[in-house]
Amino acid sequence: MRLRFVRELSPARFGEVGRPIGGWRRADGEVCALASEIDRLYWPGRAVYEGRRIQHRLSLYDGALERRLGVFDRARFPIRDVAFHPTRPLVAIGTGSYDGGYQFEGDLWLWNWESAEVRTLLGESRDVTACRWVDGARLAVLLHPRDEEEYPGEENEAFDTYVGLVLDDLRDIHASGFRSSGSNRDPRLADLQPIDPATLGFGSSPIESRERRSRFTEVMGSAPYEERSRVWDLMWLSPELLAATHDRCHVEVWNTRTGARLQHIRGEGHGVQLVEALGSRLVHVFRPADFIENVADRSTLFRLGPAGLEPVRSFDHAVVLSTDERGNLLCRDPGDPGRKRERADVVLSASNEEALRTDLGHYDCANHYLRLDGRDGLYFLRGTPPSSHEHKRLCRVDLTGTIDEVMDWDDQATHLMDSAASWLSARSIVRAARVYGPRPGAGSKLIERRDFGADGPTWSVPVDAAATELGAAGDAVVFALMDGTLGILDAETGALRWTEKLEVDGVPTFATTLAIQGDAVAIGTADGRVLLMQLEAARATRAVVGCARGFSRA
Repeated sequence: MRLRFVRELSPARFGEVGRPIGGWRRADGEVCALASEIDRLYWPGRAVYEGRRIQHRLSLYDGALERRLGVFDRARFPIRDVAFHPTRPLVAIGTGSYDGGYQFEGDLWLWNWESAEVRTLLGESRDVTACRWVDGARLAVLLHPRDEEEYPGEENEAFDTYVGLVLDDLRDIHASGFRSSGSNRDPRLADLQPIDPATLGFGSSPIESRERRSRFTEVMGSAPYEERSRVWDLMWLSPELLAATHDRCHVEVWNTRTGARLQHIRGEGHGVQLVEALGSRLVHVFRPADFIENVADRSTLFRLGPAGLEPVRSFDHAVVLSTDERGNLLCRDPGDPGRKRERADVVLSASNEEALRTDLGHYDCANHYLRLDGRDGLYFLRGTPPSSHEHKRLCRVDLTGTIDEVMDWDDQATHLMDSAASWLSARSIVRAARVYGPRPGAGSKLIERRDFGADGPTWSVPVDAAATELGAAGDAVVFALMDGTLGILDAETGALRWTEKLEVDGVPTFATTLAIQGDAVAIGTADGRVLLMQLEAARATRAVVGCARGFSRA
């Protein structure tokens, strides 16, 4: 069994561009660079941070923006500046950021987009605010201080303080020797003193994020670009109709047979969940807090119909939805970080009447997120005691407020986070989770089958990254991981049937959500794509086959 690529429903041109943050055009106009962010998977209801395959992306195009020349995904920090070599297929990429407490961090990269050679040029982590070619062999670089206290003055003065130099050795640091095994300092940067950026040929101060974003728009010009980002949820409305929510819309509806987009609804906030409850298909629109206007997070439920969206119910805070087979709806309250109000979980009957308002227990986005929809109860996770995030149990609640504890979610030895789950039968689930570890990346990750009433898992499979989504498809389980892996497991034994890293037209991405209908598998990605795959029998005995690899566009 394997997943075969069928089509990309979302706009394919510039499809790899995430949230745009900057644009540059080479002096001769023949090459363009588009910088974007692949944002963390976070909203107040859910967070999965660890193992994200892509964070910061630079896409290169020809001057007409018709042919993609390459994609650079190695950056560990936001892209601040780009400098094209005057004659060669080389681009210098300055990256960096403030860590939020004390230090400035970043890297300086040199990328040959024709040979794919990548070099890192600095022997220590530095926030590179600007770079430019002095000539074909030398690169001028502008940096922030190492930290807030490196030079005299108030702490906030560090943000307007710059040091710099001209690099004439552009070898990778491992070849140049400017990074030694016993030191984390680059000797070329040891005695730099604050300067006026103009002394190195830069403006009085580097461009800020707003100007970089406006340059993206200028570079794009009239090109047919649609800004898209994280796809949060997908739902099959019929055998041919698929609904999607992402960062730049409330909802869109696609005809998967023709590829036509039938609805595309935008407004304040963005869609995060799609559920079938209250007698309707519902779109959950989340509106982030506006601290300047003193407005808190808000959630609104809309009924999706042929004419658009109709408001059903609003909340003056965020909620997290799950539903049962009768159409009742659990609206969990993720709480107020400022603790200015009491938590209020709400259960709505299928007729949209408030049946219950109570506190089902502490909620945080890394420990308690769960979607187990469409069965005999409204399922949720809560700790022991309910005020805790530890020793969680899978529970269900009904309209009367009766709570049944179904099974232990955490055992005595482990604490599970970043959970995802799906039904296999009325008494069986498949779940994925990350085992908490005190150091980032230290905890193991797993996918396992749990049968209610059993003492332990029926099977358990270790995986390399946290799961974003998984779902049952007949006798198989389809899963997606943060590192870009798509895979298929045997639902009875847990045996691996197929796995591959997801690429579209040779560009890496990772799935954020799945929707399965028969042998059709819809995939939403971190860079805003909506892909259609099909489950089919493998044509060969190899475990690894091409998923979207090799897909080409006209």
